[in-house]
Order: sequence, then C-alpha cells, then structure tokens
Amino acid sequence: MESGAFPSDIYAVKSQLIYHGLNPEKDLIFIQPRINERILRTEDIVKKIDELADELTLIWFAGINYASGQVFDMKSITEAGHKKNILVGFDLAHAIGNIPMDLHKWKVDFATWCTYKYVNAGPGSISGCFIHEKHCKNESIPRFAGWWGHDKKTRFLMGSDFKAIPTAEGWQISNPPVFSMTPLRASLDIFDEIGIK
Repeated sequence: MESGAFPSDIYAVKSQLIYHGLNPEKDLIFIQPRINERILRTEDIVKKIDELADELTLIWFAGINYASGQVFDMKSITEAGHKKNILVGFDLAHAIGNIPMDLHKWKVDFATWCTYKYVNAGPGSISGCFIHEKHCKNESIPRFAGWWGHDKKTRFLMGSDFKAIPTAEGWQISNPPVFSMTPLRASLDIFDEIGIK
C-alpha cells in the first residue's frame, strides 16, 4: 500500500487483516517515497514488489493519491504483481471520472470506487467495482453471496444454492438503491456525451 493512502483504505485493510487473524503492524506493508521526495517512483514500487514477493498476497494502491495527486502507473504495478503471482487491486475513488483508464486491458484483478466525487453523483451515492473477467467464472474464489449476485435466469426459482452471475454483478449482495442511482445516471449521461479526455 502506498504511504499516505486515504485513511478509510487503511482502516479497511487493517480490519480485514485483523478479521483474518493477522497483525496489521507486521502484515501491512507501506511503500515510502525516497528521502526528500513527495511521490513514489514507479521503479521503486516495482522493485519493492520484487523484493517482497514471497511475503505479499495482495497489492492494494490508489489510482490517484488523494493528497499528492500522483497518478500511479496501474499497468506497470499490475504487471509487476502478476509476474510474482500476486493479486492487484486499486482504490479508484480519486481516479474514476478524473482520468482515462483501461482496467481490463491492464489486467487489473479488481478495483473499487465511489461516485460522489469526480463522477458527481453526490453524498450517499452508490459505489462501483471492477472484477476482471478471468475471476468472474472462478467459483473457488470465496465471496459473500447475496440475492442480487445470483444468476438472473434462476433467481426467482427460489433455490437454496447460490449460482453467481459470471460478471462483477456476481459479487453484489443486495439490490442497488434506485434514488441514489438517479444523480449517477444524469452524470454518466454527461460523461457519455463529452468523454473523459
């Protein structure tokens, strides 16, 4: 994780480590910029991934650091992680609606984001996620199963066995709040019209 990450990311990662019986003080690794520098160099991130590969299970970075505005080279970070068989995910809260991205082409494993910032949907709006299609049909990946992630063709047969939708939708727990989606629809229509560039 980059040093100076958004606090809620740190809270989420620490709480997951604790939940899984790990020690955040020992098991959470932050990458620091060089002395007298404010941003992380991509080559330093890649070097740290190589050095710590045997200790890493997940690489989690922001797409853009909220404080410095640094845009991280998500493609290079993902490639470095995958060379060592490490999953790579990104918090795109400050990137979505702000910069062009090609998560699928870059082979990012997963990403999450909010829509109230640069997507202009306002406080309380829904979040979003990306899960690379290579993971969507993998039923061995543990997940919290929910009604809205169940296969649409059989959802209303009311069976007791969960059959995931083979897309990112398969990770949904419940239905999205319609009123929170309304401002998002208007904002996305504008993005469709003017583009991200």
